[in-house]
Amino acid sequence: MEKKEYKYDAFISYRHCDLDKFVAENLHKTLETYELPDNIKEQLNIEGRTFKRIFRDQDELPLSSNLEDPILDALNDSKYLIVICSPRLKDSLWCKKEIQTFKKLRGRKNIFCVLIEGEPDESFPEDVLFEEVEEKGKKVKKPVEPLAADVRGVTKKEVLKRIKEEKLRLAAAMCNIDYDDLKQRHKLREQKRKTNIFMAVSIASILFVLYTSFMLIKINSQQKVLKKHQAVTLSTKAKDYLKKDKRYDAIKSSYQALTKFKGVKMPYTADAEYALAESLGVYDVGSSYKVVSEIKTLGVADFIKTSENNKYAAVYDEGEVITLFNTKTLEVKDKYDVSDVYSDEASFTFIGSDIFAYINNKGNISLIDIKTNKEIKEIKKDNDSFSTVKGDPNGNYLIYSTYKKLYIYDVKDKKITNSISSSDDIMKEIYYSSDSNYIFVGTKQKNFDINAEDHMTIHIIDTKDGNEINSLDITAGYIQGILTVDNNAYMLFNAGAGVNCSALTISYDYINANINWSKVNENKWGKFITRSYDNSSNHIVVVTYDTVYISDIFSGENIKVFELNSEAINIYSYTNKELYLVFLKNGHVNYINPEYNDTFEYKGQYLLNLDEYTKVVQSEKGFLLIPKNENRVILYEPKSNKNIKEVNIKLDKKDTKVSEDYDKLKEKYNIKNKNLVNNMIYDDKKELLFVNYVNKDIAIYSVKDKKLLKELKNVDTIDTYYGSDKNNRIYIGDISDSYILDSNYNKVGHVKGLVKVDKDKLIISNESKYYSVKIYSLDEMLKEAKEYLK
Repeated sequence: MEKKEYKYDAFISYRHCDLDKFVAENLHKTLETYELPDNIKEQLNIEGRTFKRIFRDQDELPLSSNLEDPILDALNDSKYLIVICSPRLKDSLWCKKEIQTFKKLRGRKNIFCVLIEGEPDESFPEDVLFEEVEEKGKKVKKPVEPLAADVRGVTKKEVLKRIKEEKLRLAAAMCNIDYDDLKQRHKLREQKRKTNIFMAVSIASILFVLYTSFMLIKINSQQKVLKKHQAVTLSTKAKDYLKKDKRYDAIKSSYQALTKFKGVKMPYTADAEYALAESLGVYDVGSSYKVVSEIKTLGVADFIKTSENNKYAAVYDEGEVITLFNTKTLEVKDKYDVSDVYSDEASFTFIGSDIFAYINNKGNISLIDIKTNKEIKEIKKDNDSFSTVKGDPNGNYLIYSTYKKLYIYDVKDKKITNSISSSDDIMKEIYYSSDSNYIFVGTKQKNFDINAEDHMTIHIIDTKDGNEINSLDITAGYIQGILTVDNNAYMLFNAGAGVNCSALTISYDYINANINWSKVNENKWGKFITRSYDNSSNHIVVVTYDTVYISDIFSGENIKVFELNSEAINIYSYTNKELYLVFLKNGHVNYINPEYNDTFEYKGQYLLNLDEYTKVVQSEKGFLLIPKNENRVILYEPKSNKNIKEVNIKLDKKDTKVSEDYDKLKEKYNIKNKNLVNNMIYDDKKELLFVNYVNKDIAIYSVKDKKLLKELKNVDTIDTYYGSDKNNRIYIGDISDSYILDSNYNKVGHVKGLVKVDKDKLIISNESKYYSVKIYSLDEMLKEAKEYLK
């Protein structure tokens, strides 16, 4: 028996694909909740749960990464390794490293396989199928049979059933007991459990008969309570969906809360109406970028690209599918299976705005006419696999490569115009000059000395004739971006790794082969390079992990530096003024204004509610963002109600603030939490007193009898009573956020930029303009929701 105390009973290794992840999650839960029969636990001296902790890494790192310290620690602290096996497993270098590392730590006998797809010989890792032994002074591999559980099934429901059956096989091996004995004891325990259940049900049935009369009297009351509870649950779910930027689900849940749920009519709740108004956005006038819709992917979304005019996008997901879709409607044009080839960000591209190209599952390159959705050309591979496709933004050329050869393909004439061979490896990153007359391609020699510096060569090639006009040797390992202005290329590289990395920026006259300047930002990992498009500015911008450098375009010297509070995932330059928009991993969006040396965030401008995002690209009218570890792409736009109308009006400032002494009013109304009072206002008729607290809550009092009528949470600042509509609903708030209250003073709506209330319409302000929007009844919102859900 091992003397070592392990932190984890087992470590689950798996690919982060849909089925593999499904099995890993359910096996994790099944093992941690499984209990051995009491007599066996007593024999084995097990106290508490049978399996106290199972480790499952929820994040799969890039294939090129080494195992990180937390993973190494977890492997070292795990008694057994459980490998989720499918034909996909062999493609995961990460899983292979976990298996090899554990085998060195604990040996092959402590590794168990769980077969989920395919046959054992194609799914089990080689490290558990063979044992290396020494015979006659030579090391040879001998086949061995690993301990394995088979959970294969046609559907996920069948797989889940098999997991519950096969858990005994794994539990027996992990506890070093006989599987058949455990299975028999489990069967006896189940029989005993069913007998106890039968006895309990029999007793309950007798009690039910005795109390039937009593229950019939109460049943009507209970049904009302249950329906009310269900309606509240649905409205709460709707608000939670909004916080997770799941607009469709929010509309669906709030609609069900106000109509029927599973065929049962729901009672009205104000929370449900509030959630419906918010999710529909009936009072939106385009003042904020907020979730409009989303597109689902088969697996976790990884990479996304857009056409030159931003009207189309393509997303690659871990289900090994590329989805091509319209960025305005999110209508899917087509889906492409790329499961038999290695795909990444370099394996698909747009050529201008009308053609999409990708490496298909035969390893050939397909060119797709986006408008007709038809393949216009298939470029077939020879002996070597294609590694990169890169479309010309102007729509004239496609550059594609293997690791040793580069091809220039004329899209209009549908033929290869030139090919270039290299003795070094051709890097995947390919860039065009702004006029597409030149391409920039990196090559790199293989270097097996981990202590040696990385070197690459940037080749500048004439796109039309394929001739190399010059080249530039760089001491760096990664190309992060190249942009051109006139004859100068501004190139961002990374050298080194980890804490010793540095971001290198070079200005290079690629026509005359002169380096204008170079700049190193030490201990920074470069991510993006862009420039100011303002004619009066001469700046380029380099973005590292969490810092933005504004640099002089002529010297490369850093003029201004802006620190960010999270990792940058993209940056955009305005075309008419020097202003930059930086999207951060934590969902914040910062404006950077070098003129005022300021970085700031407009409150409520970008309502990105999730905790973490990985990618962002521009859509036709907004932005597409990929949340971390989710199988969806979310569209954010400054959406406005289709019925709004711009109006010219002159507004009189409405003052409803209390002019009386606050301390006297606090005593007069016996107001609670007197020290937290922030503001007080009256309604028009001075029948209601609204007390606003610093914690954003409000209390509503009757002026006539000084009684507390209602307390509301999360209402923000209120300084104005705007009036009431034809349904006697009242409107309070400030210019930023206002709220609609029903006759019972419940929140039923939220309006940004409210400035005036008429009987049947609202006047809303946005960017110094005024808009008129009708006041929606509940029936009108339900009708709109019904149409949306279709």
